[in-house]
Amino acid sequence: MPRLAQNSPWWAALGGIGASFLATAVVFSLLLPTTLVDFAPLSRERAFEWSGLAGSAAALVVARIAGGWRAAAIVGVWLVAAVGYAISQSIQAFEFCLRALCPLGDYPTSHLDAVIRQWPSAAGAVLGLLAPARTWSARTGTNALLEAAGALAVSGGLVAVVCRFSDLRAGPIAVLGEASAPLFIALFVGCLVAAALVIGIRSRTPLWSGAWFVAVAIAVEAPSVVAYAFERSPHELKGPILIAVVPLAAAVGVALVGASVARLIRSPHPR
Repeated sequence: MPRLAQNSPWWAALGGIGASFLATAVVFSLLLPTTLVDFAPLSRERAFEWSGLAGSAAALVVARIAGGWRAAAIVGVWLVAAVGYAISQSIQAFEFCLRALCPLGDYPTSHLDAVIRQWPSAAGAVLGLLAPARTWSARTGTNALLEAAGALAVSGGLVAVVCRFSDLRAGPIAVLGEASAPLFIALFVGCLVAAALVIGIRSRTPLWSGAWFVAVAIAVEAPSVVAYAFERSPHELKGPILIAVVPLAAAVGVALVGASVARLIRSPHPR
């Protein structure tokens, strides 16, 4: 039975966004192999749309448990904004394909189709609202890891909007996917710094929370590693190196920055 700390609505909403990102990334990574085989039953775009069902449900359930209906309302605004942005990007892709030859891809066939494609997110939101959250146990303290994941998701989402990526909910995944460019390496490090600041502010044991952040980093890079494993020879070493290095480096960096921030905040200041 999951145990979540009850917090103010804003922190609870940030934790809900973090849970949404983790659920979306995990389900997307599990569905991704079905998009990479011959005669694939799903496209990569459809796989991510289906993963939105888990993301919406997790966001609202976590927000309701940790912060009540006000936190759920804040998360609802985030989800509406994210889905609205995804629909607008799909419509732009559809209109572009009417004027020019598009590369191979699963594009919407109309404005209505662009909206209908987001039905899994709507279904997940309904499930999240109907889930019996009162039967789930709560504890005292904070949900520092989920809140840090939320900070990573929000900062990555903002980068996704600025860079005109197709879906802001995949912000950290998309930024890491472009990390061969120095600019995106810096942007991804900036997203990690946002997560580290939240851990430093919220966690009673920032080093321990930072160590657990390795799970968030694995969720961020999992889609890239799965795609690489299917598209490259198993004798190439880049995939295993990514699996080992990125989560460990992210966790160490977040733990150290978070501990430094916590020490700075909690140390006695001279009068």
